[in-house]
Amino acid sequence: MKCPAFALPLVACLLAALPLAAQPPSLQVGVGFADITPTAGVHRMRAMGGNVGVVEKIHDPLFANVVVFEQGEQRVALVSLDLIGISNEVWDTIRADIERTTGITQVLCAVTHTHGSGFPTDEVNAYIVERTRTAVANAVANLAPARIGHGRGEINEGYNRRILQPDGTVEMMWNNKDHVPTTPVDDELGVLSIRRVSDNATIATLVNYAVHPVISMNFGELIVSADWPGAMARKVEAAVGGRCIFILGAAGDINPYEADMFRYATPEETFATIEQVASRVAAEVVTTVEAIDDFRTGTPLSFERTTVPMALRAEGLHAPRNHDVELSSFLIDNRFAIVTIPGEIFVELGLDLKHRSPADATWIMANAYDSSGYIPTMQAACEGGYGAAWGTRLEFGAGERLIHQALVNLQYQMDRVVPLRTGP
Repeated sequence: MKCPAFALPLVACLLAALPLAAQPPSLQVGVGFADITPTAGVHRMRAMGGNVGVVEKIHDPLFANVVVFEQGEQRVALVSLDLIGISNEVWDTIRADIERTTGITQVLCAVTHTHGSGFPTDEVNAYIVERTRTAVANAVANLAPARIGHGRGEINEGYNRRILQPDGTVEMMWNNKDHVPTTPVDDELGVLSIRRVSDNATIATLVNYAVHPVISMNFGELIVSADWPGAMARKVEAAVGGRCIFILGAAGDINPYEADMFRYATPEETFATIEQVASRVAAEVVTTVEAIDDFRTGTPLSFERTTVPMALRAEGLHAPRNHDVELSSFLIDNRFAIVTIPGEIFVELGLDLKHRSPADATWIMANAYDSSGYIPTMQAACEGGYGAAWGTRLEFGAGERLIHQALVNLQYQMDRVVPLRTGP
């Protein structure tokens, strides 16, 4: 039956009076960065060989990169520094700065672990804190409605440097310039593309890959470099725009094939190889970005920070668990997760997390806050070798405990845990 003409205005008024369905707050993302390269002739750094001296040679710049995510009242900052490592005291200062200046208390922080950066001295640490403060302020100022999509590429640029012998022991293969395949490795290249809603321009491209940045490692002299991740980022930025930010995955036992080239090659040959590796990885990143066809903007954010009490392995089986380490899990749209790991976790553990995670895609952000050396599997700790029998601090089984805790966090964050029944 048709509605009478005189009733149409009344129907329109009634429909207008109905409450609109609540729309989720739009996702906003902002990116900031600042140059943290030590000043040649001024700043002092400690080289890989242990010598402390004034920086004289700089091949390419180091950066502090910051991404701020905001959705409603949820605000999360991701901070990545192009450094081999940094102390908790410096991270604490950076975090305190972020909270004081922005009110953000949920912070993911890690280094890219480039072995070409040198180790900062106290004066350089102060400089890094100051420059990171600038990057954070810029990220907040640049917040804009954004949409996010993630994709997976695949490329093999690394090998497992632990070679198991017939007698069950391990020999380390520090370089593999003949590209002899070894296992296990993780060839997955994770990509998160963040685009501005207003014009679809790229705000940032986050890249997750599990291969040590150690091509530029030099025990003879310090030539400052962000290694292959820095070169890769520059190439991705040139291709798709925005900022490219590298997040190291579970690379505790994974080297690039051309690791530690300064032992047998000239600086020119070493940095030429870095450019070649970076070009191949960047090409796969760009291909992956171009294939992403599912971008979302009303994406909820969830952040969880957990303190995991650990014993120290040197103290044996019955040692007290009085060494706390931090694990954070950041979930976007109940589909994409980043889990911080306080150290250099072995690839087997990263693969296990990816396989068992309830999220569509899960990244490890290694060398994060509370970084505590290498984190091997229990099996590797029984076999020995670098990272398993030396260079590691946390209790036997620490890696498996951290992966378990990450899975617990994610299951709760995704509301997958069935509540306990209170009755029959």
